[in-house]
Amino acid sequence: MSKILFAAALALSTCLVFAQSEFTTSINGTIIHNSINSHAKKESENGIYWCNYEIKEVTDEMRKLVNFSFYENDKCLFTMTDIPGSDVDISNSGNIVFYDHSYHFNRKLKIHFYSKTGIKLNELEFVNANLSGFSLSGNLFGVGTPDGIQIISVKDLSVKNYPKGFKFAVSEDDKLIAIASEDKIEVFNEGIFIRSIYTGFKHTRKVIISSANDFAAAIDKKNLKVFSLSDGKVKFSFTSEVNKSNRDLKIIDNKIAVGVHIRTKNQSQGEIIFFDLNGTKQESLTGQSKYLKQSEAFKPSNKTGAYDNIPWPFAPFDSMRTVWNHYEQHMGGFGSGYSYLHQGLDIITPIGEPTYAVRGGVVKCVLTTGGAVYWRLSICDSNTQDRSNGWLYAHLIENTIQFDVGDTVEVHDYLADIIEWTYDWGHIHFVEINDSGFVWLYSDNEWGINFNPLLALTPVNDETAPVIDDVFPDQKFGFCTNETSNYLQPDSLFGEVDIIIKVFDYAGDSGWQQPAFKIDYWIKRISDNQIIVPRKMAHLLNHSYPFYSGDNFEPYATVMYKRDNILTPTVWMNSERNFHHVITNSNGDSLITLEEKNNSLNTADYYDSEYRIYAEVFDQSGNSTIDSMDVYFRNGISSVDGKIFPDEFILYQNYPNPFNPATNIQFAIGSRQFVTLKVYDVLGNEIAILVNEEKPAGSYEVKFSAIGGLNSDGDTYSLSSGIYFYRISAGSLTQVRKMMLLR
Repeated sequence: MSKILFAAALALSTCLVFAQSEFTTSINGTIIHNSINSHAKKESENGIYWCNYEIKEVTDEMRKLVNFSFYENDKCLFTMTDIPGSDVDISNSGNIVFYDHSYHFNRKLKIHFYSKTGIKLNELEFVNANLSGFSLSGNLFGVGTPDGIQIISVKDLSVKNYPKGFKFAVSEDDKLIAIASEDKIEVFNEGIFIRSIYTGFKHTRKVIISSANDFAAAIDKKNLKVFSLSDGKVKFSFTSEVNKSNRDLKIIDNKIAVGVHIRTKNQSQGEIIFFDLNGTKQESLTGQSKYLKQSEAFKPSNKTGAYDNIPWPFAPFDSMRTVWNHYEQHMGGFGSGYSYLHQGLDIITPIGEPTYAVRGGVVKCVLTTGGAVYWRLSICDSNTQDRSNGWLYAHLIENTIQFDVGDTVEVHDYLADIIEWTYDWGHIHFVEINDSGFVWLYSDNEWGINFNPLLALTPVNDETAPVIDDVFPDQKFGFCTNETSNYLQPDSLFGEVDIIIKVFDYAGDSGWQQPAFKIDYWIKRISDNQIIVPRKMAHLLNHSYPFYSGDNFEPYATVMYKRDNILTPTVWMNSERNFHHVITNSNGDSLITLEEKNNSLNTADYYDSEYRIYAEVFDQSGNSTIDSMDVYFRNGISSVDGKIFPDEFILYQNYPNPFNPATNIQFAIGSRQFVTLKVYDVLGNEIAILVNEEKPAGSYEVKFSAIGGLNSDGDTYSLSSGIYFYRISAGSLTQVRKMMLLR
């Protein structure tokens, strides 16, 4: 059954009057029809219009829907082979919207409007939308955006802009608009502001407005308040009992109906309470209920690391589930024209699987980004207005969501059930995010992503090492000119080269290939066993992103992965996947920047010879695989006694950087020189002398430790975190580089 995503008053005209006997509540107090069309994927609230469709391919945030059939009662009005979107909603007048999330990674939502006869009316695109739905007449459609709430006329697609708000509602004649913000309701008549009504609510859960009966009403968790539109004064109010929470609000059979949620340790149940327009309580009807199964509490394991252990969000809590999509996995949609990094963990579940809280805290958001399959909930560690962290659970069944903004949740509390994603299974998108405010708004560009959830979830039962696959037939690694599709033969590498390796891993017993968690590489010249590139970290799939305060995260995909017409991203539903890591797009630290896309291996820095490239790949559990490939650098640079050195000297960037507590510093000199290599703090104070002697031409490497060394006065030092500099002097020339210590 289609859900109206914002609170709208039911029409009082004959064609739209519903009897209270037609309604009940779901297990969380959402008011729904007593009878549901078992043949329908979605239906209008009045039950007149409904549709059916099939689910074909899916991605993490998109579904391809096909063979769409649209009905008025039992009559098929039209069919469509392909639907332009991942979800559908139907109004009481038969108008249709398709929610198109094709560019969700850019936070874009495209809405396609169709008439009940299958004629496309138009399409509109929105960024950061998090409220949407039809008025009950079906002639208006509202969308919440960062700029405010936009009300669209389906007939002529004209748009009127209104202020921002948590909720909005439309009157039965489509003339009045109510916008509910933190402590007030703003009322507009055909776009003209009428008055502000002060509710005193911290967070309004639903609002309705009626032209015919001259009132606006709103609920928070415990209170119902009904206001006169004429003077803004309270007509009547009602406070729910201690163990009950308000969830929904409608006008049914000329009565005000409040949907109530009753939750105990063992049961979740809905109830409708009816009031006449004078505030007299008429009756209450018991709705649907669900028994809440109690599972054994999570026992933290001995897993160690930087992240606190959390249970899996399904019972039993110590049982690893099937991982579908990995954190920072390369995602390519239905084609290879674009790609992005997956910002979370997708876990496959049965349809309707109960989801539980992995941490206690306060609910900060309950919203959909467009359509019934996109409902989500996030729980913050504490009720602070400052920036803070919280776990996000996405793709929930709206009518089962147990909590609303401001509610307190305990670990293992039942949250909601997982919605259908394919015919066979559902999935949860799970990740820790950060935001600020008492309410986390999707539309304010503040959501950030913290870290890879597999580092906190426990247990992760994984004894299988990642695999280094062939990039091309009979070729272990791939090579191309930096940031081009000019692929090079391994026996003729020249200029600035990107090195590409293809890797995959399996998380536990999942049959879906994942990228490797960590990749290191190093390069050795075979003739003299000289390490020309010390072991260097290429990528660690645990970056944090303030993406939702930026444009989008598509550009980062091609920092970490190769994407062109030759090495394409994976088709979504393939269990075997293409993860082509560009291992040279890294400066060796655990951060990621767009500038690293320009990094490469400059083969012209070394004389022509045969070299061996090594790569080691790791999973989160520490399992690893090493492989290598021999190549030839061919730049026309001849060797001198088997070696080549710079005219003066080269000082290389230290590795690792940042470091704790030790790092390696390499340099090379082209002739016999007196060399000094010293370390300084940011104030210019000398910390250590690493080299202070005459050296013949050659390549050198020294180790610097932040603890236990002796300074120039012979005293032992132990350095704190911060920026330090190392400077080489050879002859009359000097060079300085910066390094970072993280303790």
